[in-house]
Amino acid sequence: MNTLTWRLLTAEELTRVYLNEMRRDFPPTELKPLSMVLNSEAVGDSHTWGVYDGETLVAYLLMVRPRGAKVCQLDYFAVLPACRAAGLGAKLLAALPGKEAGADAILIEAELPEKADDPAMAVRRLGFYARCGAVDTGWTEKLFGASWFRVLTLAAPGQQPMGAEDACRALADCYRRVIGEPKWRQYIELYRPDGTTAQLL
Repeated sequence: MNTLTWRLLTAEELTRVYLNEMRRDFPPTELKPLSMVLNSEAVGDSHTWGVYDGETLVAYLLMVRPRGAKVCQLDYFAVLPACRAAGLGAKLLAALPGKEAGADAILIEAELPEKADDPAMAVRRLGFYARCGAVDTGWTEKLFGASWFRVLTLAAPGQQPMGAEDACRALADCYRRVIGEPKWRQYIELYRPDGTTAQLL
């Protein structure tokens, strides 16, 4: 694992990762349709990193980075089963901001333990992100009327973490660019730490 290489996946490679890896690593309720993932990449609103040990895929990271956006979102991230429990995930997450040149921050949506089907797993994920340097903004997010998340940030190399409200405003802007003005206001709800709704754009 000392000579890992990162490269952007082609549509064909991403299709194989989706069918062979993502369908195993994520429950159906969390997975976007493959057609949506491929279309987003085709129009330039997202990209996927494949991390390789030689010619062997060891991890993948799907990033949403709409054209013109100041930040990018970590959409899906997994280390392949044979390579887990060795600290690789933390190493890759720490390296991620350096791969996303020009982005002010990486935004992460982590499942809210109080609303999760598996609260213990949600707590472990938050702990993992915290150990990797992600900062919890204290804001929460409700997506499509059902799923609840905490909004976290990873700072760009050499920069301080983005302020909480700025990060959530940038997150709202990402959704606006990807799904359009009427839909993002209908389906994306952001809440300040005190529980009040925020209208950021």
